[in-house]
Amino acid sequence: MQEFTQRWRTRLLAAQTDLIDAYGGCRRVVENLEISRSQVGRWYGGIDRDVMPTPIVMALESDGNVGRPIVSAIPIEFLGLEVSGGSERGADLACISGLNADLVAASGEMMVETVRAKADGIVTPGEAQRLRALSRKIERIRAQIDDVLAGAEAREGLSVVRGGAAS
Repeated sequence: MQEFTQRWRTRLLAAQTDLIDAYGGCRRVVENLEISRSQVGRWYGGIDRDVMPTPIVMALESDGNVGRPIVSAIPIEFLGLEVSGGSERGADLACISGLNADLVAASGEMMVETVRAKADGIVTPGEAQRLRALSRKIERIRAQIDDVLAGAEAREGLSVVRGGAAS
């Protein structure tokens, strides 16, 4: 049986911070879940950190702004399992190059829509709504990149696979 080391605890606590950020910050957690600021602060950072209860993790991860297992992925990985399903493109989302390409495409789309929205000198509520949706899409992709890189950092790097062999 694998030991739950300080390294795993550190990853779990860091993931909690990432989850709160992805959700929209401490203030949004306090307002939407009616939890005290001090408790959210103990989950978010500091010296005496608490581990989030599972129902809170589930509520935050299921939010439309998050929509991915940021904290839940850590114990799943600890057990030697993988999260599957729920992603738009499956396995290739784990590929950092694919994620970077998605980020560039989404950023380009955001730039085009921004220019169109500003063309008449007024950004309408509908245009603002579309831009916010694109901004959230970019943030989700950026967070996925961050997740992949954090995992690589914890496992001491990524391997480039060519023709079925790591190089």
